[in-house]
Amino acid sequence: MSPPPSPPQPRPAPDAVNLRAVAPVGIAGGRIWRASAGAAMDPVVVAELTERHGLRTVIDLRSAGEAERSGAPTALLGRGVRWSRTPLTGYPRDTVHVPRPTPDHYVRYYHGILLGSAPGAVRALFGALAEAAGEPFLICCHLGKDRTAVAVAAALALAGVPDEAIAADYAASGAALRPLVDRFADKWRAHGWTQQDYLFHLDTPAMVMRTWLAELRQRHGGARAALLRAGARPGDLAAITAALRDPPASRAQPP
Repeated sequence: MSPPPSPPQPRPAPDAVNLRAVAPVGIAGGRIWRASAGAAMDPVVVAELTERHGLRTVIDLRSAGEAERSGAPTALLGRGVRWSRTPLTGYPRDTVHVPRPTPDHYVRYYHGILLGSAPGAVRALFGALAEAAGEPFLICCHLGKDRTAVAVAAALALAGVPDEAIAADYAASGAALRPLVDRFADKWRAHGWTQQDYLFHLDTPAMVMRTWLAELRQRHGGARAALLRAGARPGDLAAITAALRDPPASRAQPP
């Protein structure tokens, strides 16, 4: 049997960085979107997201300082999209602040984001997800790569998506970001790194996500147990699971 078609993606635009639908089999089509912060998002893409795909909420994981520096998602807000600011901050950042971080660096970094963020951050984020998950929503951080990866992967794991599908979505970020490396020259120069160094920071090998998810099971019993340890409410996790799962009728094969 052929898999169900993926929901259509917006047309690519220069300012829609790392934007895509997250649509593994078993997840309600067109429900989850991810991107870098959408302050400079192309108006054509904004129109498609809101009018064609019904985007209702942006869940923004950036700190207040990041949002001030790079701006609010004004184009989306102008279309009536709700801006839910739920920053993930306070976690150890020095784990990957080396010229060429390895996959192991990033696995440890993601554990830190989930379990080492500021008190209440994970609780607030998954509360916002529970509120938003019944309609199309977008999760973003600065590049849509790391904090967004943790939030999206945890939500997909709650909904029963297999590790390989979660890892495939994660790997797509590197493919989207690496060609844009010269846009981020100020970042690598500020650290005294080279362009080649920074490409290691933009890469997202699938093995990183597979390893992180496996370690969540080994250490905590899975994503749900890890989220509860991080402060998420059981009712919010149950609501996210129910909202994201594709209704059985939509999975039925045509006669």
